[in-house]
Amino acid sequence: MKETKFIGQNKEKWADFEALLRENRRDPDQLNDLFVQITDDLSYARTFYPTRSVRMYLNSLAQRVFHNIYRGKRLPVERLRRFWTDELPQLFWLERRALLLSFCIFALAFSIGVVSSIIEPEFARIILGDGYVDMTVRNIESGDPMAVYKDSAPGGMTVSIAARNLFVAFQTAILGVLASIGTVFILLINGVMVGAFQYFFIEKGVFWESFLTIWIHGTLEISAIIIAGTAGLVAGSGLLFPGTYTRAQAFQISIRRGLKIFFGIVPIILLAAFFEGFFTRYTETPDFIRAAFIFTSLAFVLWYFVWLPRHKATTGGFREPLHDKEIPPDRNHVIDFRSIKNAGEIFSDTFTLPRRHPKTTLWALVGAAVLFAAWSFGFSSKGATDVFYYPDLPVWPFDILAGIGQFFRNGTAPLLFYFQIVLLVTLALTAFRALEQEMDTEERPLFSRQRVLFAALPLLLPVAGFAGVFQWWDTGWGYLLNIAVYPFLALWGAVIYFETLNPLNALIRAFQLMRWGQGLVLGFLTVTLQVLLFMFLDFPVWDWTLELFSWLVPQREGAMQSYVAIATTGAAGALLYFIFLLTSLCGGLQYFSCREVSDAASLFEGIEKVGTGRQIRGLARE
Repeated sequence: MKETKFIGQNKEKWADFEALLRENRRDPDQLNDLFVQITDDLSYARTFYPTRSVRMYLNSLAQRVFHNIYRGKRLPVERLRRFWTDELPQLFWLERRALLLSFCIFALAFSIGVVSSIIEPEFARIILGDGYVDMTVRNIESGDPMAVYKDSAPGGMTVSIAARNLFVAFQTAILGVLASIGTVFILLINGVMVGAFQYFFIEKGVFWESFLTIWIHGTLEISAIIIAGTAGLVAGSGLLFPGTYTRAQAFQISIRRGLKIFFGIVPIILLAAFFEGFFTRYTETPDFIRAAFIFTSLAFVLWYFVWLPRHKATTGGFREPLHDKEIPPDRNHVIDFRSIKNAGEIFSDTFTLPRRHPKTTLWALVGAAVLFAAWSFGFSSKGATDVFYYPDLPVWPFDILAGIGQFFRNGTAPLLFYFQIVLLVTLALTAFRALEQEMDTEERPLFSRQRVLFAALPLLLPVAGFAGVFQWWDTGWGYLLNIAVYPFLALWGAVIYFETLNPLNALIRAFQLMRWGQGLVLGFLTVTLQVLLFMFLDFPVWDWTLELFSWLVPQREGAMQSYVAIATTGAAGALLYFIFLLTSLCGGLQYFSCREVSDAASLFEGIEKVGTGRQIRGLARE
């Protein structure tokens, strides 16, 4: 095609593109389509008109489109606006049945709480506790039933309530991963509690005063719990109803949707805490104003979470259909040891081996946990209930996690620290050996089988470092400290196994290879996963599990307490070993990526092979 004809066919399109850029519009989808068309034309011009001005013109236009796309990415205001005005309402419309189910479960539990209080007058004491009931009775007798909301300073009260309610909402949503069973349980507990709480004031003859006070913040607060229940039900739906996906793929989609719903109610929870801290205390406010306040909050909830999604769906108000992130095909994942990877890719590859060999991983973790529990309780000079103590800290919701430092320094079991070191070294060797088996034969280090034995002794140093930092969870600083320490110690261990058995040389090499930005991201992901896993031991789910097998416990004094102590310690040990195993695998993968950045071994190897490959009729032989 002649240049003049090429320009004539496309000049109107290019003029429209220039006008679009002058309007400073930065719709990502439109700009993306624009960029594709311009680059296609630019490729054609480079091929057939490499020395002509049309190539320079199209190159300049492509650069302007590119800068508009990435300048838009640095300003997420439009993305946030679309999330709140389009994506979240559309998500609630798609999951409206889960929202209705969550409301029905809560309403049923509320009714159970009311009926139970009618049948059993002392039911409120069982649910709310004697201390709260006695305090409220005294407040009612003194003529100020809602005095409990006036005892604390507004600011501190708001912060503490917001933190507690966020945790309860997150707990309700995240327990959906247990096939939604945990979410249903939390909804039932909260519904029964609210029903008993409200009927208690009815029974005392102060219903109207309690209603106008409690529901100033309670309208948003209870709505947020119900919507958090929706998030949990959505998160668990992928496991129960995978459809045409595998359960793993369906779960990935459903958990993303559930988390989006949860993030959508965070402002509601914060606003409810602000109302409770600053407005609820003013019980002398006229009833009309307080009733209007409650009605306005309820109207907002119904408008945004019910009416708006339905209105947009029936009138075609959604900008585009909601697209879930593309799920890769379900196939065996091959680990690439020669490429440079970001933190997300390394963390994703970390789960490949446990997923590929679930039985081996499970037996290794159970075996290590059983050996740890047998050593701790079998050789202890004290009874099972006195070996480990898990603190009940009001500002630290993960009591089991806060107590794992005792797993390494408990004085009642002899040589426990050294026994733990042996277990961790064994797990580290298992992780590195498993990675080694995934490598091609020519990529494996020399004397690979013998290295399993030779690396055990030098690995004692980084493993001892792990044992030391595990103890910092007692202080509450463990989260921040271990984010930085976990990745480096794992990298040190990987250098020892795959490169040099001299631990000091390996330490220097680890400092040279370490990419701290990537390491901090990996540490954050690993430590956050550890917190989430240990969180289940502090949830009622773990109590259900213990109750399920309680019939196996002998009927003698103290047997149940010993059973709970041993089972909880064994489960905590298994979770700790799982995190350590993942961290070791992560360290090995991090080593190969960092080595490629530092040494570029595969690049030089590829350069050396240029021109040496055999060819058949012009095609390179594999």
